[in-house]
Amino acid sequence: MLAPTAPPPTMTASAVFGISGMRASSSQPAISNRAHRNDCYNMPYVTFRAVGGSAAPGRDGESDRPRIVVVDDHPPLFGSAEHPALQPLARVAEIAVHSSRWKDREEFLSRLAGADIAVNVRAYSKFDAESLEHAPGLRLINVVGTGVDNVDLDAATRRGVTVCNTPGVASEAVAELALGLLFAAARGIARSDRELREGIWAHRFNVELRGKTLGLLGLGAIGRRMAMLGSGIGMRVIAWNRTPGRAAELGLPVEEVEFDEVFRSSDAVSLHLRSTPATAGIVGARELALMKPAAILVNTARAALIDLPALAEALRAGRLAGAGLDVHQVEPLPVEQNLFRDLDSAVLTPHVGSISPDADERSIAATVANILAYLEGRPSNVVNPAGTAC
Repeated sequence: MLAPTAPPPTMTASAVFGISGMRASSSQPAISNRAHRNDCYNMPYVTFRAVGGSAAPGRDGESDRPRIVVVDDHPPLFGSAEHPALQPLARVAEIAVHSSRWKDREEFLSRLAGADIAVNVRAYSKFDAESLEHAPGLRLINVVGTGVDNVDLDAATRRGVTVCNTPGVASEAVAELALGLLFAAARGIARSDRELREGIWAHRFNVELRGKTLGLLGLGAIGRRMAMLGSGIGMRVIAWNRTPGRAAELGLPVEEVEFDEVFRSSDAVSLHLRSTPATAGIVGARELALMKPAAILVNTARAALIDLPALAEALRAGRLAGAGLDVHQVEPLPVEQNLFRDLDSAVLTPHVGSISPDADERSIAATVANILAYLEGRPSNVVNPAGTAC
């Protein structure tokens, strides 16, 4: 069972998670019915320590232990609740892993209902205000990865739901794919492969990257790694970052420049920004028009950063030489909505940048660490600090 260490004075751990058999504070009676867990939406987090053993079922046959629900483990990261790395959590909580994609909104809401802690593996699940209302006992959302654009942070904060992420776990994998997409677009690899399989032996002039200029938008963990990879193959690296001076502070082989200069001077531009209202459509027709006709655009961040119809038009008109895209406006991307399906100058991958055995291992470890830290009253990697303060 679980026992409180030092629950905040305004609400005991038992009142939040409905854990029977726990000692209540002198000013707050213990509450064993899970229906009462939403009495305090401003409960910052719960301070727990595991004391071993399994709790007995509570009222209506419910377990008194917190419920952890992985709502969207498809393609699989954990695979099942029996994953060895989950066992430290299994000792103190119930775990449900849904390893198929939910078929509709109702199934997603059904999975989320009753969760104390939700693990969000894939970006196609949207934690908006409505979904949070269907999970009145929800206290923590752990997003696997860095981007949290699929979570309504304002709604979560209003309901006292802590949101955390796992920054840096896939930086190497995503940066390597970004570089791979750049190589593929510069050397026409995908087109040559396709043609050769059809019996077409065609030689085309391709582009060497050494000595060319790589422009980056964003110097977060992935952007910084991309800078090192680009520099490593002999490219000059320039960048724009929302916080100036980051490159010098970190000693990166990067020259920071103005936003427009990234597009004017680069032979390839790679996007490494979070998707927020401020960055939506940050690369539009205007920015594409600043780029060299022989330039290449790479996006492994979020599709919302680009005006995709404008990009497709620029490629089709020959105003841009190529693009490498791992993220798309709809995922999975239906054929009829694929704006680039007939463009050989576009190299497309199905949002696989963060998927590798090494990145998966780091993602799982970081998720378990975040949840344990939260249960122990020391939440980490919190992206909505206001959601953790009464």
